[in-house]
Amino acid sequence: LKLQFLYLIGFLSSTSHPFTMSFTIDVGCDLYGAKVNTTLTFVARPSVAELTAACESYFDTRARATRPAGYPDLPVKVETMQLFDDTLLRWVDLYNEQQLKPGVQLWCFQPESIWHSDAQGVIPAPERPPITWTTPLGSPRRARIAADAGVPPTLSEKLRSVFYQVDGSNKGYLVYQDLEAAFARCDMQFNDGTADQLFSMADTNRSQHITYDEWVNFAVRCPGIVDALFFRIRDMHTELPAQQGASSPMVQRQSDLNKMYTDSWSGPARGQQEAAFAEARVREAERRKTDAEQALNDHMGSLHAAQMAAKQHAQQHAAARQAANEQGMAIDAAQQALMSAEQASQAAAAQEAAARAALEQAQAAKMQAESALHAAQQQRVAAEQQADTEAAAQYAAEQHAQQQENARTRAQAAAQLADRELQDAAQAAQAQRAAQEAAVQAQQAQEMARQQAEQAAAQRNTLGSRPQPPQSMPPQSYYQQNSMQPQTMAVPSMPGMGNDDARRQYEQTRARAEELRRMKEQAEREEQEAWNKLYYSPASPHYLPGQQQ
Repeated sequence: LKLQFLYLIGFLSSTSHPFTMSFTIDVGCDLYGAKVNTTLTFVARPSVAELTAACESYFDTRARATRPAGYPDLPVKVETMQLFDDTLLRWVDLYNEQQLKPGVQLWCFQPESIWHSDAQGVIPAPERPPITWTTPLGSPRRARIAADAGVPPTLSEKLRSVFYQVDGSNKGYLVYQDLEAAFARCDMQFNDGTADQLFSMADTNRSQHITYDEWVNFAVRCPGIVDALFFRIRDMHTELPAQQGASSPMVQRQSDLNKMYTDSWSGPARGQQEAAFAEARVREAERRKTDAEQALNDHMGSLHAAQMAAKQHAQQHAAARQAANEQGMAIDAAQQALMSAEQASQAAAAQEAAARAALEQAQAAKMQAESALHAAQQQRVAAEQQADTEAAAQYAAEQHAQQQENARTRAQAAAQLADRELQDAAQAAQAQRAAQEAAVQAQQAQEMARQQAEQAAAQRNTLGSRPQPPQSMPPQSYYQQNSMQPQTMAVPSMPGMGNDDARRQYEQTRARAEELRRMKEQAEREEQEAWNKLYYSPASPHYLPGQQQ
């Protein structure tokens, strides 16, 4: 199997067809080291055989028209075809017409030869001629003749030969029937147009016949049609019916045309044809300039028109002399201009491809920017939510700190209160201890008083019994009546004190002891109240809920 080469497919040219297309296929082939890509149009999806016949007919004519000097004239034979699969993204062999899709890129491979190499390269943008033609199945192919060797004929030779061969009655112009008969004779079928449309393209002045000058202009616009007619007529002339005798006008006309074509290859005759073609181009240029002068004269005054006519007349003569000197270079220049236009079209297609790529990159950048913006918005929303969360947390922390500060303040106040209560309790304990000391002193005084009282009672017991005065009589009076001396009672006393002093001391000691007892009871009550406040008050730090006094 032939190796599959991955060709880089260029973008389609933006040139529009003048006719509606039904089923178009971009077909390419290597012709004498150059890659040629064109668009073939069919009424419906063609079969593989119909597509092969159309490709061989088109590329064979194209190869004969563009054959370099010195190269052999080899018929185009399609060996295999491959198409670019958009799904697999690679080239695959064509084996069924169901693989064909409108606008698919197809490549034809000829048998391997040194004259056309299927080397890897860039596939150019497909050429879009005004009208494409095909040949039906079974149409005869060309035969090799000696005249095909050497330098291929120029466009001027081909258009002149075709004009006189199509003009069978030698009228000097072509009518629609002549052109239709020529297409039918060459088995040329137009899928995206008709012979009538081609005739309208050539008949620019709508005179219902094509002059030689109009035919020259048509050949410049549609060189492929002229090439096809030229080579197909040469191939088909051997297929004329054998029953036509030597005296038949058609056979005689064909013989004259063959003789004229053979003679045209001689040097002088070829120069005369080129000169005649140049003269025709000069006449066409003069006619166009005359029309421009007439249009200019209609818009200007008579005097200015006469002056411009003289200048235009001089320019006409100068242009005629220059055109006569250049002879057949005008057609070559037109071909170069056409090639330049094709190159410009390819450059425009490349620019369009670059613009599309830039547009795709811009769209991708836009999508990335939108994605980044969406992500930034989400991040901003998340940041705002996080900020709100942090603000709420900070507020809660501040509230918690405030609560802790309040608790600390309350704890400090409770501690201060507890300190004060502890101080009060200490003072109460100190007072209690003082009261206990006073009570001890009082007990000691009571003990001393008791001892003194016992001593006094003992002394009284040692004295004799004396009658006691009645309670209603003072003792001294009682003693004086009964001639008795008052008896002095011996009251035990402390050293250095009398009985009265001892008695007063005793009373004072008892009063002091009673006061100390009351002070002790008061201190005990205050101490109990302090402990109740310390352990049973809700404001105390030692407070435990549920405690009862």
